[in-house]
Amino acid sequence: MPEFRRTGFPAAPSPVPSFTPVRVFAVLTLVSGLLIGLALYGLRAEALRSGEVLTRSLSQVIAEQTGRTLQSVDERLQLAASGLDALESQGTLGEATARTLLREHLRDLPFVRAIWVLDMQGRIRLDSDEGNIGLALGDRDYFRVFQEKPSTGFFIGTVIRSRSVGSWLMSAARPWRDADGRIKGVIVAAVEPPYFDKVWREIDLGADGAIALYSRDGILMMRSPLAAAELGQDMSRQALFTSYLPANPTSGSFVARSVVDSVERVFAYRALSGFDQLLVVVGSGYEALLAPWRRFAGLTAMVWLAAILACGVLVAKLERQASRRREDDLRFRQMAQAMPQIVFITDKLGRLQFVNDRWAEATGHPVEDAMGTGWAELIHPEDRAESQAILAEMIRTGVPMEREQRLLHHDGVYRWRLLRAVPFRGDDGRIQAWFGTSTDVEELKRAEERLRVQAGLLTMAGRLARLGGWMVDARTQSIYWSDEASALLDMAPGSSPTLDEIFALMRPETKEIATTAVQRCIESGTPFDVEVEMVTATGRPVWVRSIGQAVRDRTGTIVRIEGAQQDITQRVKLLEEVRDLNASLEEKIALRTAELAKQEALFRALAEQAPLPIWTCDDRGCITFFSRAWYELVGGEPPKWQLSEWIELVHPDDRAPMIENWRHSSHMGQLYAGERRILASNGTYHTMSYRATPVRDADGKIAFWVGVESDITELKAVESALRLSNHELESFSYSISHDLRSPLQRVASFSQLLAEQVEEVPSSKAQHYLSRIRASVDHMTQLIDGLLALSHVAQVELGKVSIDLSVMAQEILDRLQAEHPERVVVTRVEPAMRVWADRALIRSVMENLLGNAWKFSSQRGQAEITVGGSVERGEYFVRDNGAGFDMAYSAKLFGTFQRMHSDAEFEGTGIGLATAKRIILRHGGQIWAHAEPGRGATFFFTLPAGPA
Repeated sequence: MPEFRRTGFPAAPSPVPSFTPVRVFAVLTLVSGLLIGLALYGLRAEALRSGEVLTRSLSQVIAEQTGRTLQSVDERLQLAASGLDALESQGTLGEATARTLLREHLRDLPFVRAIWVLDMQGRIRLDSDEGNIGLALGDRDYFRVFQEKPSTGFFIGTVIRSRSVGSWLMSAARPWRDADGRIKGVIVAAVEPPYFDKVWREIDLGADGAIALYSRDGILMMRSPLAAAELGQDMSRQALFTSYLPANPTSGSFVARSVVDSVERVFAYRALSGFDQLLVVVGSGYEALLAPWRRFAGLTAMVWLAAILACGVLVAKLERQASRRREDDLRFRQMAQAMPQIVFITDKLGRLQFVNDRWAEATGHPVEDAMGTGWAELIHPEDRAESQAILAEMIRTGVPMEREQRLLHHDGVYRWRLLRAVPFRGDDGRIQAWFGTSTDVEELKRAEERLRVQAGLLTMAGRLARLGGWMVDARTQSIYWSDEASALLDMAPGSSPTLDEIFALMRPETKEIATTAVQRCIESGTPFDVEVEMVTATGRPVWVRSIGQAVRDRTGTIVRIEGAQQDITQRVKLLEEVRDLNASLEEKIALRTAELAKQEALFRALAEQAPLPIWTCDDRGCITFFSRAWYELVGGEPPKWQLSEWIELVHPDDRAPMIENWRHSSHMGQLYAGERRILASNGTYHTMSYRATPVRDADGKIAFWVGVESDITELKAVESALRLSNHELESFSYSISHDLRSPLQRVASFSQLLAEQVEEVPSSKAQHYLSRIRASVDHMTQLIDGLLALSHVAQVELGKVSIDLSVMAQEILDRLQAEHPERVVVTRVEPAMRVWADRALIRSVMENLLGNAWKFSSQRGQAEITVGGSVERGEYFVRDNGAGFDMAYSAKLFGTFQRMHSDAEFEGTGIGLATAKRIILRHGGQIWAHAEPGRGATFFFTLPAGPA
């Protein structure tokens, strides 16, 4: 049994003759020539055999590495196709989004130059690079193969020189199919041969070593050392393809002279697992393998001439040969360290003897911890027992193993890995060791899970749409179909009827159509799409739409038909109902069309005569009509300014808010209104107030918008002047109030001092006069404050919010009651009256109205105050049963300094109601009153509705 080392490879020493010096000297004369000849022949055979075994092992490892590399390309192409389908279903597929997706899939594939997608005309539709869109590649084999044979899956094309970058590329392609399985494009990856040359050069095969990748038909795909002139050449006349490959299609070895560089080598070839059309050929230089033997033979000849020294020289040469084998082992280990997968070797009992550095990189544990059976500690607990059982079975039977299991990585996450192990047998056929690899397949497992979920969703969609798939064997004419397809005809799941049994369910009227279509598809491959009336297995009538296409084998023979069928009974019934309605609908449509034509003519006539610009636009905002008044304002003739051209007339500062207003209104389907400045024909900007409403069709969808423009340029100028006037008035009011307050304060102060001086004078009228003076001062101060409040109402910016008017009224009434506890007043406030207004200003209105009601009902023994209204109408009132007033004088009720009662009856300034009116008018409402003398008064006011 060969000996294994913890960090090395199995040493398989050549058998060394155990000659003693005594025997050598005893038989030297008689048998030296025979022994030397036999030894040299045996050593030569051993050297060639060792080189052949090493070359075979290298070919196996390199084939597996290359196969996994191409498999990763195939997986990336499938994931890229799924990503493109997702973008297409979301409506976001474009050059930019596709380029971003394709570049993401290129990120982890250093050996792939680019990924692109061809349309069905052979032109580049999508590309990870820029500048190639539209490039015609329809003559490439990776495009033609899918046209000639649509059922092809993953295809690897011959190596070619790129038209865009000029370098050698090997193309890997996969069809991009739609939901029905039809090819809608080809997704291609450009694999760069220099990448493999770089990886293979790290494997020490000696001075004349070479590695090549061929297609099975003899095309040279890539080679290391790189021979650019030979790439893509037909090598099918070599002995490999004419003699050895037909005899052993999967693997083998032979000695031949290379047609590329004329070097004689020991070649080992192996077909790639999963890619039988490709072969890896590894060659070790024949002369390099025999060089040690030739040197040994020369020395042996001299030893034979000096028989005394023959044994010593022979031992020395045998040791040199062993060193050569250790060098071969070292090369193998270097090659293993260069592999991207975890590479390991165990003894015949499965105990780990060697593992490359990929183990430490993946798990974060040193290689020493994995030796023996230490590696099992990192397997997922759920997988560990089964893995050990499979390992024991593998060792017992000697059958290669392939298993997926989870391994704990350095980040603390278990990742799925594909474990493969094959036996290494000695010359006697017994297993000496096991060679294996462990490949990270976590991304592949996730992709499989996503595909499984998608398959489940497709199954649910098929049930919902009553859609199922089927397949007909062209030889037996047996039908294999999905459960959804069998359910359409009320047949048991898993049933497999024949074509004749299905044809028997069809109505005679449509049976001939179906049988003819199926027969033509089987005989000539003509696709079909038919609708037939059938009676299911339970006697239920049903209409079925069935589509199918032929599937051929490699020889072009039609072997089966694949297709799908859908229950269209409801659609057929609806079509019949539609046909019944068509006659009456056509008449109604004609009448409606005539009415609409009259209405449109009337609208255009009214619009053309209107003094204001009128316009219409579609649901996207494109103008379809401008009235005559518009062209009189901005100039031009129809159809100028229509569609989106009119936006040029809008002032640049007004375009963005106007467009944002349109987006909001069109999205909500609400009134579109606002202001904007329009460039008139005289070169000046006119401020226009616009207002448009949507016109909806019978389904409630917006058909178009009708709008009208009002020129408010002069109104804006008046408003500007009014604002300036109000500002000056406010300044004047504050100035006057300051000038009036100073002398009033002095009058009040001096009257107070004077009152203190005459306080001791009995029965003096001075006290009466001074009290009159102080009352007048207080009254004058109230007038000034009222004027300031009235001025403030016109200037303050409205900050409208939602206000509970009921709560506000109750708070004011509670305060008045607290200030006058001696009064008995019955108050009623309707609940939940919410308004949209400025909180401070509306409180001022309620303070004035409720204060007046409290004041003018003070002479009632049983006063009543009521606050109510209607939120739906936006109308509210304050009612009392106090003094009231004569409606004949109602015209001056809300005037400044206008009073209905004397100061002797009720105190006041005559400014409160004027202030209340201004506040209500600023909110866009109205205020009025109704009263009778001695029977109280009711004050009404309105407030526009706020936002919903």
